[in-house]
Amino acid sequence: MRLKELLRVLITTEMEDISVYEVEAEAFGEAPGHGTAIRGLFLGLAEEKRDRLKTLRRISKDGIGFRQRKTEAARSIEASLRAHAARAERSAALYTSLLKELHKPEYKEAVADMLTGERRFLEDLRALQKRIKRP
Repeated sequence: MRLKELLRVLITTEMEDISVYEVEAEAFGEAPGHGTAIRGLFLGLAEEKRDRLKTLRRISKDGIGFRQRKTEAARSIEASLRAHAARAERSAALYTSLLKELHKPEYKEAVADMLTGERRFLEDLRALQKRIKRP
């Protein structure tokens, strides 16, 4: 993918993630046992992704619009975590590709931080998956 396309895909992906995390924080936040952990993790991820959007938009320099779509929660916490882990893996791959396309040191540093954050999200999601699987 070229630079503009990578930025467009990442911006769209991050905005979709924010919507899904917020909806699922509400849907699963009251679940017995792990609800509080899920709510805290999902709302924290949504907030960090909002911060990323500001940087991505600054890098892109284009007004990339996004039309809000109706977002529905996954049917179960387990399905939600699997979907989020898959999305985090894809986002990490996209950030890696974007890092290779950038030339400005300040942008490279910002994207490297985003990549590190995405990998941390993936670790957090997998850790939560393991805690939920345990009886």
